[in-house]
Amino acid sequence: MDKSESSGYKDFVWAIELNRLSLELVGLWPKFDGIAKKNLGSNYRAAFICIMLTFVWGIPLVHALIRVWGNMTLMIDNLRITLPALMILLKYIIMQRKQSVILSIINMIREDWMSLNLIDAERNVMIKRSRTARLFVIYLNVLFILTLIVVSMLPWFGLSFRHVTNLTDQNRPLLLQTYYLYDTDKSPQFELTYLSQFISLLLAMIIYMSIDTFFVFVIFHVCGQLENFRRRLINLIPGKDFDKVLNNNVITHLKLIRYVNNIKNIFTLMILGSIMYFAIVFCLAGFVLLVEINTNEKINAENFLQICYMMVEIITLLLQMFFYCYAGELIIEQCETIYRTVYDLEWYKWKSKQARNLIIIMIRVQEPFRITAGNIVPLTMTTFCSLLKTSAGYISFLLTMQN
Repeated sequence: MDKSESSGYKDFVWAIELNRLSLELVGLWPKFDGIAKKNLGSNYRAAFICIMLTFVWGIPLVHALIRVWGNMTLMIDNLRITLPALMILLKYIIMQRKQSVILSIINMIREDWMSLNLIDAERNVMIKRSRTARLFVIYLNVLFILTLIVVSMLPWFGLSFRHVTNLTDQNRPLLLQTYYLYDTDKSPQFELTYLSQFISLLLAMIIYMSIDTFFVFVIFHVCGQLENFRRRLINLIPGKDFDKVLNNNVITHLKLIRYVNNIKNIFTLMILGSIMYFAIVFCLAGFVLLVEINTNEKINAENFLQICYMMVEIITLLLQMFFYCYAGELIIEQCETIYRTVYDLEWYKWKSKQARNLIIIMIRVQEPFRITAGNIVPLTMTTFCSLLKTSAGYISFLLTMQN
């Protein structure tokens, strides 16, 4: 490996390091052996996580939902946890099944960093995009750690971010609104159950964070590559090696198309589920928040805590959906910039053969790359605004029904 490749590989390792650590922790990082093979440890880790999320979270939460069915407040309180738990489990299963596609994306990213034709200006663009993605990862890690500490410590001080009811809770409330077939008041059943819920919550947060930050990382990388591709088109001038340079640009564009298609292959179903989950939980949390504020004339410490939790939950949902839609909008903007760049070239001054060869790129760049939810809904800021408008309408409908 020569010096340029060594330097490029170090940059690649730096860029993807935080994503690799979080994905490895939950067994979602593929192996670099040409095939997405997993070792025995990863298989055991994946099985342990699925068991914890299913039997410590999923089934007890659904069981508790059945017991509180008919009480609107308690049902909403349960669904605000049950739906995210099911969404996280869905994301984890999809990532497990898409390991070969994830590996191909990582290999493409590594090739981009280790390219011998990478000039300093293009490398600086990639560094800038990667630095932004790393800051996002760090921010999300800090946010989730603080959330986990606060949520897990509250019950020890006799406080809770949820409604406690004798339908599902016994004398010693657990971390989540769950119902088990054994007595959780006795020791050590209570301590073991509480610990298992804490571990499940920790694993769920790591999965949630690692998948979303990986999505942000690959989006920022493709944006950097699109920006570099635009720079190469600007420098496309007729000359001795024109056909060779144009051919390299066509190959680069085809590679970017495959890259974006792989991103959609992994995330399209997840994003569709996230949109449905956002619409439901945002409506429910917004409804409960308004009810709590309007009905409680005297707000005690527990009510205040629940209101704060719902406000944080709503803000988190808004930020998550905003980042999804902003990522899709960012790619479309980069594609539109490339489209304008191609048509701004002085191709009318070229030889007729050279101008005809440019038509290949002109035709393809007319259709921008789009990240979609379920290959149905494009991720744009227009979609985000439509979601907010629709969700606000349903909150108003729920309030009217209650009155």
